[in-house]
Amino acid sequence: MLGPVLAAAVAGAALAVSLPGVSALGRQIGAGPCGRRVAVMAGLIVPGAVGAVTVLPSLLAACVAIARELPGGPVAGVALATAIIAAVPAGAVVAEGGVAVARGQRRRPVVIAGGALAWAAIGTSLGAGPLGPFAPVATALRGSGSSVLALALAGGVAVALALSWVELAATRVEPRARRPRRVGRFVPAGQLPVPTALAALLARRSDVRLAAAGAVGFGATGIAIAIVEGAPSPSAFLLATTTALLGAALCPLALGGLLLDGSWLWRTGPRDRRVIVGAAGLAGLVGSALPVALVGCVAAIVSGVSWSALGIVTAFVVVGSAAALLAGCIVPWRGEGVGDQFATFAAFAGIVIATSLLVGLAAPRLVSLGLPDIVVVALVCGASAGVALHALGRRLGGTTA
Repeated sequence: MLGPVLAAAVAGAALAVSLPGVSALGRQIGAGPCGRRVAVMAGLIVPGAVGAVTVLPSLLAACVAIARELPGGPVAGVALATAIIAAVPAGAVVAEGGVAVARGQRRRPVVIAGGALAWAAIGTSLGAGPLGPFAPVATALRGSGSSVLALALAGGVAVALALSWVELAATRVEPRARRPRRVGRFVPAGQLPVPTALAALLARRSDVRLAAAGAVGFGATGIAIAIVEGAPSPSAFLLATTTALLGAALCPLALGGLLLDGSWLWRTGPRDRRVIVGAAGLAGLVGSALPVALVGCVAAIVSGVSWSALGIVTAFVVVGSAAALLAGCIVPWRGEGVGDQFATFAAFAGIVIATSLLVGLAAPRLVSLGLPDIVVVALVCGASAGVALHALGRRLGGTTA
């Protein structure tokens, strides 16, 4: 249970750090009679509904199917799905503490840290420290607790965390204006490689930087939890790297909007469109792989790793970054509205679900034809990257200035 809950928390943290400030609502709404909380909630209704339609059916079906094989039964599966959903605002609340620290606030991070300690204390008293108030859900899955009580508790915690996040997001301090930096000559004019230029543009975005830092932080948390719980190798490696990958996926998600916003510049430049598209794919892959590699190296040193686990994570990074790049092409990550990120994440979740279904249907048939596993994995990775790059090329070429 800890793996999906931690992954959902990472997704919530990525949403929180990328949420635009209230100034993004515009001067008219900002000066209007509606409060900030109402404006934030109104901006999240439609994207949240789209995300619910995209993710909830498959999540609920998977959790109920898992719970049917356990003593807890279907009601415990619904409680598990509710706990996973509730972990999204939980991660967002933690990320708000990081945003507050970055913007010079002191009281808010202390309050959030106190809440995190209270979470761990509640979980420890219930027999599962990292799960906090979701510990009864794990008990219900084992058949030694009430599934109805676990469902009610998870639902109540989900509502409380969602309201807390809305409150924190609505009262977030706007970022301070940066001092103009001295312009220095980094490289000679006209000789900056396209992948380096895209990486520099991504690195200038605070949401991408915070998401990468959060990915490393949550990955390190996964390592610590796996070690404390005594999980066998390579459980710590798999938990830490897959958790970090969700936070690192923000880099390829943001690439689509970044390219489309400056499509007139890319289309009229001297570089061929195929070079730009290939550079975007490389920048997205490297941006996703770096946090995962950092966390994976620590996990491998601490708990060990096998070649099969390394291959699985490598395939996840390639397919995941391709899915994120494709989602950013379909629903560009522009950051102009409060709920834009939810729509992009909903598209990303839908693409991941569709990809998993297709792989689940095609991979066994390819193996039955006699293809080695490594060849099947290479075909899946190549097909995912090819579809994402083709979609980006079509979108970039068909966009008008």
